[in-house]
Amino acid sequence: MARKKQAQPGHNSAAADELRVYIERIERLESDKTEIAQDIKDAKAEAKSRGFDVKAIEKIVKERSETEEQRRRRKETEDLTDVYRAALGMLDGTPLGDSARERLSKRPEDKPAPEDSGQGEEPATNQRATLTAEDIASAKDAGRQACRDGKRVIDNPYTAGDPRRAAWDEGWCFEAGSDGMDIPSAWRRSEKKKPAKPDAPKDGEPGEQPDDGEE
Repeated sequence: MARKKQAQPGHNSAAADELRVYIERIERLESDKTEIAQDIKDAKAEAKSRGFDVKAIEKIVKERSETEEQRRRRKETEDLTDVYRAALGMLDGTPLGDSARERLSKRPEDKPAPEDSGQGEEPATNQRATLTAEDIASAKDAGRQACRDGKRVIDNPYTAGDPRRAAWDEGWCFEAGSDGMDIPSAWRRSEKKKPAKPDAPKDGEPGEQPDDGEE
């Protein structure tokens, strides 16, 4: 009885050729990826040599690739970060942005008060030189009292460039989150909109069968 021939390595040439195609394709893509990564690195180095900030460029590149939903969520994160900083006294003299003020406003349909252009005012540097720690503390207490009185965060009486503006914001935000154990709604991220559920099938109409993982 004749012995059955054993399969030799590479005997199944069709499968081996197909495998080789995939491997070579991946190798080319890996090579392209390395070259592209080097090109990106060179572009960043060139921008840096010209005096641009690479971290800021990377942030902008990432933002430009965002979808509308991603952009909205990012802006919401930035607003919440400002609100949390204000409540913890971390604004460092920078008042809340307009979108954060609108978020905290008790009437969201209201537009935030426009920032004063600062024309005719004393420069902020001179204001900082004349203001004392007591002035800043007094502005913060005034913000807390304003919140207790039901005033909105956009009712801040201090003008742009005045360090007391940020202090007032901090006092207002601290007070807004300090009464009660529940987190204020303005401090929470808005819920994602859930897709609408399909209408239930009428009597006599076939409905979608649940997928139990079996064919």
